[in-house]
Amino acid sequence: MTDIVSIKNLTVTFHEANENVYAVNGVDLTLHQGETLALVGESGSGKSVTTHALLGLLGKDAEVKADAMQYGETDLLHASRKTYTRLRGQELGLIFQDSLSGLNPTMRIGRQIGEGVKAHRHLHGAALKQAVNAAIQEVGLPDPALIARKYPHELSGGQRQRTMIAMAMIMQPKVLIADEPTTALDVTLQAQVLDLIKRQKAKRDLSVIFITHDLGVVANIADRVAIMYAGKIVETGTANEIFYNPQHPYTWGLLDAVPSSDDQRKELFTLPGTPPDLREPIKGDPFAPRNPYALAIDFKEMPPLFQVSPTHFVRSWLLDPRTPSYQPPVTIQKRWARFAELTKEPSLAVAVNQA
Repeated sequence: MTDIVSIKNLTVTFHEANENVYAVNGVDLTLHQGETLALVGESGSGKSVTTHALLGLLGKDAEVKADAMQYGETDLLHASRKTYTRLRGQELGLIFQDSLSGLNPTMRIGRQIGEGVKAHRHLHGAALKQAVNAAIQEVGLPDPALIARKYPHELSGGQRQRTMIAMAMIMQPKVLIADEPTTALDVTLQAQVLDLIKRQKAKRDLSVIFITHDLGVVANIADRVAIMYAGKIVETGTANEIFYNPQHPYTWGLLDAVPSSDDQRKELFTLPGTPPDLREPIKGDPFAPRNPYALAIDFKEMPPLFQVSPTHFVRSWLLDPRTPSYQPPVTIQKRWARFAELTKEPSLAVAVNQA
């Protein structure tokens, strides 16, 4: 399978007035051609910072380092400003999280959607107007000519989010990064936006990175899922592996926080504690203070990467063969039983490196 995006050992440190913030701490991430990769984690885990580093959108206070950061054959670590200007929008599209702040309140919708094609493809006049109206129509907004004349505050939240998708898709990018595009929407609008992104992906053979804090949102859209915590990827696998064979206690918590139709609990699970302070380097596993399954070594040493299957990798000392036996939550045991039915094969964990 061809990788269209590849990131190896990415670190991002923000240098503020009197302190540093270690926002991303050694991220390895790949996006395969034509797939949807969900990047999942709590707020502050480094999801958006990782993708903004990929897009070259971080400010001067950010120090970005990596062993490699590739888009296709392009080395993004050493890309010039001219190269990034060409890539952003045309080949690397971004849907911002907050559609209201992502749109200019003083500009009409049509002008904002058309900015990219006007600058990069030099469309003007009737041709530009036709391209804008087609982009609006393609995202399911009625009366494109009327929508194009409106200002952002005159649209509903769902309409503004569709406008953001139209702005990204009018340039026909090869990679689309959707940064929590459904956060401010109700369940019905969430489903509509997710369906719209799925249809655009299928129509254009897009490769998508979908950022969210809610595993429930990506259940029907993701091919693979990467779980991120405190600036690190702690588990990655196919959607089936993450939903039915999760191995990291943080992933267990995220899954238990999602309501389901057969849920008999009176209250949803809530992860104890809070994420760590990233202003100081972390010793050991950053999730250890919140992890009821933490071992003594978790507070001393970062876990290596363990391989559960050819597509499933986990950073947790629980997968070390020397770890005493343990029982995951009943809800997770049920998921494992379902996975066993789906695969009929036992899982085997193997340490693949000491990174």
